[in-house]
Amino acid sequence: MKKLFAGVLCLALLVGSLGAQDKDKKASAAGDPKTVVLAKNVDANSVGLPKPAMDLKAGEYKYKAMIEISGQQIPLNVLTSIKEDGGAWMATDTLDTPNGTVVQSASLEKGTLIMRKLTVKQGQGPVAIELSFTDSKASGNITMGGQDRPVAVDLGGPIFADGPAAKQSISCLPLAEGYTTTYRNFDVQKQKAQLLQLKVTGKEKVTVPAGTFDTYKVEITSADGGADKETLWITPDTHQPVKESAVIASMGGAVLTQELMP
Repeated sequence: MKKLFAGVLCLALLVGSLGAQDKDKKASAAGDPKTVVLAKNVDANSVGLPKPAMDLKAGEYKYKAMIEISGQQIPLNVLTSIKEDGGAWMATDTLDTPNGTVVQSASLEKGTLIMRKLTVKQGQGPVAIELSFTDSKASGNITMGGQDRPVAVDLGGPIFADGPAAKQSISCLPLAEGYTTTYRNFDVQKQKAQLLQLKVTGKEKVTVPAGTFDTYKVEITSADGGADKETLWITPDTHQPVKESAVIASMGGAVLTQELMP
């Protein structure tokens, strides 16, 4: 699957099981030339690692989420947990879905927030993923439908703000109006690195179940081609991501929203 945003891997597993009847529509949309966005010609060799202004903090974040796709609305409950583990951060996303629980965990290097390990388990489902990351390579195994797919990929650089706690990692950057940076994620389906561009486009007041907040509005888009787009709203004082909205082209234009709960 094409993974651009935090948690999209888990969500794709869910949508894939619930939206089988929309397969033809999705395939048509994916092949529609109107959905194709030309690459931004970013030199991958020039992309380094964003430098966080602060480190993560241990804690839990509860989100009320919704996927809208082909006329369906799929409600989700998302719990992001961050804790210290053996000198690193262990971040876990637990998604309670109509088809069961999906758990995605990552080991993040303290200070840099580079992702070093990623595991995904879909309850009793047919998907299990275990990956390890160095500064330049991804390796491990993906099991889908009882078939193992070994992974051995050159990345070109470290992986940042990917998988669980990606929103919280972005919140640790030195965000300010006009701030911009480029970083790498890992596309699990295509087994390749992909570049993302981040920009703080301004300030905005938003209301979510947890309350009303003054926030930075953070836009994230593909830097190497693709129609996906994510917007985060992050508080400048407490560095909390309180809202997310994402358009996921590889899922037929599915729209994901997440809002912070009390």
